[in-house]
Amino acid sequence: MPELAAPVAKADRIDSLDILRGIAVFGILLMNISAFGLVWQAYGNPYAAGGSTGLDLKLFEIMNVGFEGTMRGIFSMLFGAGIVLMAERLEKSGGALSAADVHLRRMSWMMLFGVIHWGLLLWTGEILFAYSLCGFVLFAFRKMDRRLQLGIGIAALCIAGIYNNWHYGEVRETYAAADAAEAAKADGAGLDFGQQQAISERDELVAHQQPNDLTNQMFEGWHEGSYIDAVKGQWDFSYEFQWVGIPYWLLLDMIPFMLIGMALLKYGVLSAQLDARHYAMMMVAGYAVGISLGLYELEILKAGAYSTLAAEEANRTYQISRFAMVVGHIGLILSVVKSGWLRWLQRGFAAAGQMALSNYIGQTLICTTLFYGFGFGLYGELSRSQLYLLVLTIAAVEMTISVIWLRNFRFGPLEWVWRSLTYWKRQPMRLGGGSAPTDPTLAPA
Repeated sequence: MPELAAPVAKADRIDSLDILRGIAVFGILLMNISAFGLVWQAYGNPYAAGGSTGLDLKLFEIMNVGFEGTMRGIFSMLFGAGIVLMAERLEKSGGALSAADVHLRRMSWMMLFGVIHWGLLLWTGEILFAYSLCGFVLFAFRKMDRRLQLGIGIAALCIAGIYNNWHYGEVRETYAAADAAEAAKADGAGLDFGQQQAISERDELVAHQQPNDLTNQMFEGWHEGSYIDAVKGQWDFSYEFQWVGIPYWLLLDMIPFMLIGMALLKYGVLSAQLDARHYAMMMVAGYAVGISLGLYELEILKAGAYSTLAAEEANRTYQISRFAMVVGHIGLILSVVKSGWLRWLQRGFAAAGQMALSNYIGQTLICTTLFYGFGFGLYGELSRSQLYLLVLTIAAVEMTISVIWLRNFRFGPLEWVWRSLTYWKRQPMRLGGGSAPTDPTLAPA
């Protein structure tokens, strides 16, 4: 086996990628915080918990239109771009075999981190596990022509949209069959197996958006007991969440955005190589489409009282609105980067982006300590607006720590562990005489 190439130098980092990554890691927490601090259904239903009036409701609506799925989309793009960057640099320094070896090692360790994250650190919605599976597949696509990468990615999102429309039809039929069965039962008719099954399936779908006694008891049980109780209680739910949706998540959500990210890196978009006019156009066009469709979807949700059926109907245009909002966000962020505005804030986000893995896992540790019974037991105690204020506090603390940490150390703590395991050699941690070796790939969220 050839000698493994060392990590690349800090001078080779692309600041715009770090800034985008830093913003995305906090944007993801902005969406996930409701699942940490409230009943799971509150993620998509303001009436489930957290406050359904005034500021709490308005904040939910803003997050639903502007941020739902978009930060994960940006992260996925950066992950794809990172695969290309790392492979190119390793192939120049160590050969193609070395690049493949390093990549497979990285993805294998990431997979283990993901299992630990959802299994032992108690974050059911973690994405390291799924990202590692994507990484195994996407390495083979890194040299594909950028037009083909972009075309396949967009085509896959179109297929996802077609699937979402088909699935809405299936859910609507289930609701109709259940309603008909209940009407027959009300008239005194006996129900056959098919009618009983329709009601059961409908009730299961309803529970996706509406808490009931069973789900409330389950979630409260996780959060009120000891750490061991939480691990045991949450394991089956987390395992199912991670595995059942894998085909959809990989093929129709993450991989499409990763392929698009590979292409946009090659076009110079993500590395801020285009002129400011292009990013302004991205911002205006992306927000024009994304906000318009997002508001349309929000009206569907409101009209349907945030039911599962309403959520499925709104989901019909989700991939279009989500992609458009991602384009708008990238256009806005890179317009600011190109302008040189808010340099102090850019430095904070860039530092957080370099330590994205540490910050992502750190957010989980903070939230489990705050919301579980073995910590402060704040589950269900904070309103949505208070939870968002908590996110801003966590972001400020993590950005500050990241800036200070990287003045003294070459890597974030978990980035150091990951690199040391990947190269099977203890990496130097403290900054020395040379520039800090870092890594262009996404330290995933």
